[in-house]
Amino acid sequence: MISLRFNMKSTFFFLFIALTFILSSCGDKSEVKSNSAQEEKSNAQRDLANMDPLLIEIHDMERKAKLDSVMDRAVGLRLLRAYQEYYNKNMKDSLGIAYLFEAARVADAMSKYEKAIELLINYHDVINNQEKKAESAYMVAFIYDAHLKNEKKAITYYNKVIELYPSSVWAEQAKSALHLVGKSDEDLLKFLEEKNKQPS
Repeated sequence: MISLRFNMKSTFFFLFIALTFILSSCGDKSEVKSNSAQEEKSNAQRDLANMDPLLIEIHDMERKAKLDSVMDRAVGLRLLRAYQEYYNKNMKDSLGIAYLFEAARVADAMSKYEKAIELLINYHDVINNQEKKAESAYMVAFIYDAHLKNEKKAITYYNKVIELYPSSVWAEQAKSALHLVGKSDEDLLKFLEEKNKQPS
């Protein structure tokens, strides 16, 4: 009987100690988490203060552009200018080159097709990646074809994609697109219907 009480007392004692330890360690963790969160916040503020103001503007404009289903013209123009400015200051930087491509996409989205073509050609000339070169050349052809309705230049650029980047995905796209250059919507529908009738 005595040994049973001793065991119960010791069990309660150990449970009390364990509970006290657990509660005290939880308090320490929340304090550590709080300190960690404050540290992260101060690190983020320090990083932001050291960040190029142009990058801050770009991030802000990109965030605003993502929030809108249709890009606001003023935001688009500021973003286009900021991308170009960052590239002009950082021509050898991979981020600068990536922003040159993004500038072309924004120009295209804003129906500034000649500007988009200019930026895409510039991007094509500075990028080393062959697939990216092929993509930018294809986009030039597509803009001439779909937006500017310039059949001659569209055909020229589609053929350049096929000639310069024959094993790329974009060369295959260009071959398909060549069949559709200058066709009306009715011609396109007819072409697609005939293509769907052909056995695979």
